[in-house]
Amino acid sequence: MNFKKILLGSAIAAASFGLYACGDDSSSPDTPVNPDNPGAEIIDPPKQSELSPVIFDNLKITVMSGINSLRGSLSGMIKLDDTFLDTSEPYTADVDVKIDSVGFAVGRLINGNAFQEKINIHLDGVVFPTERVSLSQKYFEFSDLSGCGEFKLYIFVYSSSKEEGIQTSLYTSVYDQLTFTRPEQECQAALPPSSSSEVPPAPCTPVTAHPVSLSNSMGTSQSAINFETGLADNPHITIKFANNMATIVPGAGVTVYEDNSQTTGLDAEPKAGQTQICREDFVKSNFQLEDELTSGLWIDVVTADGKMYPVMIKKAMFESATKGTVDIVYYN
Repeated sequence: MNFKKILLGSAIAAASFGLYACGDDSSSPDTPVNPDNPGAEIIDPPKQSELSPVIFDNLKITVMSGINSLRGSLSGMIKLDDTFLDTSEPYTADVDVKIDSVGFAVGRLINGNAFQEKINIHLDGVVFPTERVSLSQKYFEFSDLSGCGEFKLYIFVYSSSKEEGIQTSLYTSVYDQLTFTRPEQECQAALPPSSSSEVPPAPCTPVTAHPVSLSNSMGTSQSAINFETGLADNPHITIKFANNMATIVPGAGVTVYEDNSQTTGLDAEPKAGQTQICREDFVKSNFQLEDELTSGLWIDVVTADGKMYPVMIKKAMFESATKGTVDIVYYN
């Protein structure tokens, strides 16, 4: 890929986690327009740097059922390139390379132009600067889009190399390979419900939240858990710490999926009209968990007999590359 190096200066600090767009205020009869959102500007992405320490790892966007409409579900990882230091002169092994911020923009594709949409993708649970950003369970609802058709998601990553006594280098990375389609059926007006019909109450199987810490810091620490008993015997999952990452090792017959219902980084709350949290409030996706554990991640652990235990990763902390603690909340 052919990159061009630029200096961003204060733009790094001002980078938003929402939308990024530049537009020309001038207008003419020949100016392209989004007919469903005439005031929308055409997205003008920043230029990529000639060099960048950032890798986009297996990024995907999947269309799936959301709360009131379809939604776009992101997956994959934004992380630092371990080999970047080999070509990062004049820096030494003491250089501090970090991802400073990540921004997103969604554009509706019309006649080759990407018109900016009012969509915000929040990175709840991510603290900058950081070395990696997981996009698992980052969503946006199609009901917030201006219309139906083809769309493109842009990701802008701002990073830097810092070392005492050496001028800081700033980098910009742009990923523009994610496209998706919102079907026309979503934009058709829904028929008003019959006033004589009554909506039956939603089923509810009550569940209880249980906070617990899983760790390998000491010989007496518990790193595995059976969600029915809360003990380490016959575990449903075991937390593995390696290479400064925490991952899940499923027990026999156990499968771990990303949850498709809960909002990233928030504890489950009763829905409108409910007084308690229900098992039906959690909906497993079709995607098995492949990424490392990050704060705010929601997963569903499904046993061999089909029972599901929703789990939220509250916080992942490390003492070394192979030792740490993961605070979770699970429901049974």
